[in-house]
Amino acid sequence: MKDTICAISTPPGIGGIAVLRVSGQEAKAIVSRILKSHKKTFEHGKFFHTYIRDPGTDEVVEEAIISYFQSPNSFTGEDVIEISVHGGLYSPQVVLDLLIKNGARLAEPGEFTKRAFLNGKMDLLQVQALLDLIKAHSELQIKFAISKLRGDLSKKLSQARDLLFELIKETEARVEFEEDIPPIELPEIERALKEIISNLDKLLEEGERNALVFEGVQVVIAGKPNVGKSSLFNQLVRMERAIVTPVPGTTRDLIHEEFFLDGIPVRLYDTAGLRKVSEPVESIGVRKAEEIINNAHFVLFLIDSSSPLTDEDITLWKNLKKDRITVINKIDLGEKVNIDTLENSDKYPTVKVSCLTGQGIHSLEETMKEYVKKYLVPASEISLSKRERHLLRAMKNELSEALENLNTVPLDIISFYLQNAFNYINEIYGWGDMPDRVLNSIFNEFCVGK
Repeated sequence: MKDTICAISTPPGIGGIAVLRVSGQEAKAIVSRILKSHKKTFEHGKFFHTYIRDPGTDEVVEEAIISYFQSPNSFTGEDVIEISVHGGLYSPQVVLDLLIKNGARLAEPGEFTKRAFLNGKMDLLQVQALLDLIKAHSELQIKFAISKLRGDLSKKLSQARDLLFELIKETEARVEFEEDIPPIELPEIERALKEIISNLDKLLEEGERNALVFEGVQVVIAGKPNVGKSSLFNQLVRMERAIVTPVPGTTRDLIHEEFFLDGIPVRLYDTAGLRKVSEPVESIGVRKAEEIINNAHFVLFLIDSSSPLTDEDITLWKNLKKDRITVINKIDLGEKVNIDTLENSDKYPTVKVSCLTGQGIHSLEETMKEYVKKYLVPASEISLSKRERHLLRAMKNELSEALENLNTVPLDIISFYLQNAFNYINEIYGWGDMPDRVLNSIFNEFCVGK
């Protein structure tokens, strides 16, 4: 990391200001080359006003405010200079070109954050939190991202890591110096392993549940053809997204949109009407609908209010193995349906709507909020990404192997399991040797300039 990098850190376009960031050993020298005045000195945490010039022509090209952060007390841990210039499409690019001509290199996506990680300014848990914060679309997502960024999850995991480290020391000592140290107390090892596994179970359950704040709840609209599924979809997403016609079987492919309920993303799917069909294209749509229903958190089961229940309605209801909200549509055409004959219909909430007039849609949204809370009632602000969940499960598997074989295999095998578990938790933090492909997959999600 000897080279000095630069990038525009604010989004392109017309605005009040644009900020360029420079990081590296030569940051001060490179920026000094393009300043009109050298009377001002770079002082950590302070800024000064100046002008940007083209060293080749000595022509002033911009006005700027320069901020300096001295290594190691900066975001990246290196010397960092931020250059604030007037916003716009052209002016920031002119300054960026001057920085590159005078010795800096254009930063890769996420390279500033990557340098912060490599210089020990943050661990990979906090890197993930920063990415969550940048991508946040709701107040709740920001709240969870800030919790992880300030190290709340890191502290929880450090307790398990510290206890595991003590176990490794105890077992390794007996393996290396068996004749000089008293035998290990296996009941104590068993107790400690059970404690760590129990804590991991709680953390995985809590973190996976709360991850829905970022990953969203999957909801599917299902029912027989021509009950108004596409109309309901359009009402909930507030746009004419799905094609609506009186012809049964119009929807043949999955359509989805995302919206928010109390800050939690909901991915809503409109599906083909569930029925037996011989037409090849529609049959594919029906099969896809069945697959997505199986993966949903819950279903909006749609019934036509203007006609009695059919055998098709009853069969679909009986075969649906999912939590659901019963939505009775077309109440503007009269209420001829009686859902009492549906098995266990009283177990699920029922909402009456008219997708034509919009009546009852607000009530349905409120009911959906309650259902979403059923799947996500944050007891804390701890969430786990897919990568973190995968590594924690791998860690738990190694500890479970150690516990299961504690009384039947040599101690060096137990130590092997414990060390594997320790390596997984270090990988969560990003400590030790991390493969470039892993780091690249994480930091490439960031934009250039972050």
